[in-house]
Amino acid sequence: MKEIYNLPQKALLGLSGFYKSAVILSLFMILLYSASCDYKPTSLGLQQEVIVFADSLLWQKVKDDVEETFSAYVRTPRLEKSYYLSWHPISQLNTLKRRKNLFFIGTTEAGMVNEYLKKSIPPQFMQDVKDDKNFYFFKDDLFSHGQFSLFMVGRDVASFKKNFSSLKGAIFKQFSKKYFARLEKEMFDQEEQKDQEAYLANNFGYKVRVQHDYFLATQNTEEKYTWLRRVDPDRWLSIWRVQGDSAIISFDSLATLRNQMARKYYSGDVVVENETHLEIVSFQGKPTYKLAGTWKNDSLIVGGPFRTYIIPNEKENSYYFVDIAVMAPSKNKKPYLDQLEVIARTFSFVDKNKVKE
Repeated sequence: MKEIYNLPQKALLGLSGFYKSAVILSLFMILLYSASCDYKPTSLGLQQEVIVFADSLLWQKVKDDVEETFSAYVRTPRLEKSYYLSWHPISQLNTLKRRKNLFFIGTTEAGMVNEYLKKSIPPQFMQDVKDDKNFYFFKDDLFSHGQFSLFMVGRDVASFKKNFSSLKGAIFKQFSKKYFARLEKEMFDQEEQKDQEAYLANNFGYKVRVQHDYFLATQNTEEKYTWLRRVDPDRWLSIWRVQGDSAIISFDSLATLRNQMARKYYSGDVVVENETHLEIVSFQGKPTYKLAGTWKNDSLIVGGPFRTYIIPNEKENSYYFVDIAVMAPSKNKKPYLDQLEVIARTFSFVDKNKVKE
């Protein structure tokens, strides 16, 4: 860009007024664009990896509480962590600053990380920490695009533990919300299958966003059944309709209904009842029943995690089951389950009269 700023005036002398104006306007647009560009690199690393910077003595005192909160074990059927925290000294910041998730943990007391935070965080926030009025904040794209940084600062160790204990639920929820939003963006940045989405809308009256490499393995228009599948490892999303009212909403009834459909389409998969539970969750801002647990197939000697959202359709006096499952022997399954969760949460009914052919 230095050459543009230092463009010699004599380079414009031989041009007519019209062309001279065009050149100047072009250079102005280039400079304006350059000024607005953000040259931060793209973040790197695994979605679930969290790099923690804290003074070693402080980390030893708060580690158990922080890790217990962000581990949030998930049965798949083996236990897997929601996020994997890894502590590093602040001297490694330059090497690790492009990772997707960074945690900065400190106090207002002495220490290398604490001194770094005092210089980096606005003075008013640090004063609020000393007055025990503030504790944490998130910063997006601190060093790279698609990066989340969480700053948690206490007046001292005791204050940190107290504040974290009362706020950890909200912090974890906010971090997970950011995690899934970033995951959805990265999943659909390229090669979203718009044609598949339109096909579902036109032929079944519902749609989901379809990531690349998923294919429509099976369909049944009478049952409004579709099976979107992706292999290596094997994971899938199925949708089907069940006629009936709220009388079907019980653990036993929903598990039986899923087993019936799995027997027909999944070669006899069954719900592992002692590893499965029924809960009420928020789905697109509405309370929705969700069956969450593990499945197994004794004849094939396989199993894995599944989640089933039960979405009411009052116009049809029916429920739609949005079912996701993973089969990935010897691999961590939660990353794939999270991707399926993203797709499942895009489910919506479609007014067929408004669908474009």
